Amino acid sequence: MTVIVKLLETAVLLWAGYLLTHRALPFLYVKAGAALGFDMKLAPHWEKRIRRFKTIKRGYYSFLIITTLFVLSLFLELMVNNKPLFIRYGSRVSFPAVTDWADGLLFFKHPAAMNRKSDFGQIGGDEVDYRRFAAARKNPALFDAQARGLEGEAAGIRKQLAVKPGPRATPEELQDYKDLQEMVPAIEAEIKAVVEAKSVFAAGKAQILMPVYPYSPREHLLDMPGRPPHRPGADHLLGTDDSAADVFAQLAYGFRTSLSFALIVSVLGYLIGIVVGGVMGYFGGWVDILMQRFIEIWSSIPFLFLLIIIASIIQPTFLLLVSLIVLLQGWVGISYYIRGEFYREKSRDYVHAAVAMGASEWSVMMKHILPNSLVPLVTFAPFNVVGTIGSLVSLDYLGFGLPVGTPSWGVLLDQGMKYLKYYPHLILTPSIALAVTLFMVVMIGEAVREAFDPKVFSRLR
Repeated sequence: MTVIVKLLETAVLLWAGYLLTHRALPFLYVKAGAALGFDMKLAPHWEKRIRRFKTIKRGYYSFLIITTLFVLSLFLELMVNNKPLFIRYGSRVSFPAVTDWADGLLFFKHPAAMNRKSDFGQIGGDEVDYRRFAAARKNPALFDAQARGLEGEAAGIRKQLAVKPGPRATPEELQDYKDLQEMVPAIEAEIKAVVEAKSVFAAGKAQILMPVYPYSPREHLLDMPGRPPHRPGADHLLGTDDSAADVFAQLAYGFRTSLSFALIVSVLGYLIGIVVGGVMGYFGGWVDILMQRFIEIWSSIPFLFLLIIIASIIQPTFLLLVSLIVLLQGWVGISYYIRGEFYREKSRDYVHAAVAMGASEWSVMMKHILPNSLVPLVTFAPFNVVGTIGSLVSLDYLGFGLPVGTPSWGVLLDQGMKYLKYYPHLILTPSIALAVTLFMVVMIGEAVREAFDPKVFSRLR
């Protein structure tokens, strides 16, 4: 029954992600643009290309799947997390998973304070043990065993206190006796807190709602029987790694990390490449020659080895790694294609007309030539995403990528190679996830290339 409920919850989440990605967000985008005064109606040739893209089912369905999963991954803290969506103890109410998600989204704000055990019916001052809280919610009798343990501990201390230190006791022995005397009231206070917590739970004043998959990629489940890694099971779909961290949680967060990294690198690299290629193609002459020689020298740098050298000296963060890949490689390839498009388009009549009307060179480049030079940009973007994901996975696999503890497919592949003989699932799961993701992105790129092929719209019918 629990498995059926989980499958239904997963289906509902996927359907909600699809509606958000392909219904709500486009609708809000169009409405926001219209409210700001922009003409949000697509040009006829763009409508033809989009209709053509939708007819290529392998690419279109891959696009729907990838975009839906990526948008859902932006809310992973609400779906795959060891912190609850909602927790209530008496009059105290908290939303730990929502707070965790907001702290990641609004990274510039001060992180929210953690929920302390003492405020939610548990003993201690560190973070609440949410699984223990959920177990006590189902069975308040667990507090009885805890109270008996504390009472036994107090009885043992009282037994030790019955033997008082003699007149020849050392200062250390006197201090130990004094410490034992101070421990008894503290344990009695803990027993009182446990009894009070049981009454709160028994009265139904404690509630908790865990995410669909209640495990975090950074949580080490050391209380599981046996030694890690653990094999797949009902609780852990893909098992755990050698640090007892859930593999499925790492796989889900690694998908978000890889795709986010690739998209950011592609966007920033393309922005730089468009400007550089546009300047070379529009001005030509010595500007083009000098910039071409610079790009040839720059592109001869073995960027992967340079990244490894830098990473061996300093631990690169997410933003630093993005910056290095963008500056070293991300902008070079697209600049050649944009340069060729600008060379071709600048001799068109509409460009001469814009210049004759007094338009600035920047305006001619960005407002007139660039919109007619986007075919290579749109065509090669998916393949650039594939290459960037491969670079990140390679760096993480070699140990020169993102900081230790960051969920990554490369780290999972590295662990899989170490335990290939006895735990083959550790390498199969990230390999399949990586292969399927790259395959679907390639299918999107192939469909986009075919949809944007001008020959399709120039044939005589």
